[in-house]
Order: sequence, then C-alpha cells, then structure tokens
Amino acid sequence: MARMYLRKTLSGFVPADEPSLEVARKFKLNEVYRADVVKPRSYRHHKLIMALLNLTYANQDLYTDFEMFRKAVAVAAGHVDELVTVDGEVIRLPRSINYDTLDEIEFTKVAGAMMTVCCRLLKGIGADELEAEVSRYADENYGAVA
Repeated sequence: MARMYLRKTLSGFVPADEPSLEVARKFKLNEVYRADVVKPRSYRHHKLIMALLNLTYANQDLYTDFEMFRKAVAVAAGHVDELVTVDGEVIRLPRSINYDTLDEIEFTKVAGAMMTVCCRLLKGIGADELEAEVSRYADENYGAVA
C-alpha cells in the first residue's frame, strides 16, 4: 500500500509534496485505484494533547502509572469501545489516540473532551489557564508548536 499526501484543488486532488509526487508517478494512467481519504493529524495538536496529559498527570494524585492515567482520561472523555461480556455486562475500553486511529477532525473532538476531564482533575484551574499552561509546557518539552 502506498501512502501519499494530497492537496484538494479546484481541479481535484494533487500530490501535496515531493515524496507524494514520486508515489503518484508510479500509478498507471487510466487505472482505477481505491483510496481512503482522511485529514491527517496535526503534529502540533498531537504535541499539545501529550503536553496536556503529561502536565495533568504530574499534578494529580489519583494515578501512579501514566498509561493507566491516560486510559482513565480517555474513558472519562468518552473515547471508548464498548464490550458486552457473555454475561451481558458492558465494559468501556479506552481507545487509542495514535496517528493511525484518529483523523484530525475526530481527534479535535477527543482532545476537547480530554481538556474538560483534565480541568476537572486539576481543581481550581480554568480551561483558559490550563490551555495556556499546556502550550507553554509543549513548547518547553516538545519544541515550539506554533
């Protein structure tokens, strides 16, 4: 399978960068190809959500394991798959936030819900204050996100 990035123009999709152009050149004219078009995740947004999770984890006292904390936030944010056991019990399992499981549109919804959960965990911190702190933390720890 070939992965390439496309830009939508008035005349259709065109390769968005040089590596994508090289991939596109390998396809034969008049052949039919199947594609799943998704808006790729923003690396900037990924850094911000990781900063949100790490900053909140460092300032809470409910969890001692980051992965358990991340999963708990995902569940509280409603980013779950529901499993019905053979006994009929519904178990909510946290979904992943990695690049291949969410496009940018879905990720934006999940990130907003996680921000709300983290504000609740960090009692006394408003969303605007937390957002500013997350941006500062991301810049310091992951490089500028602007």
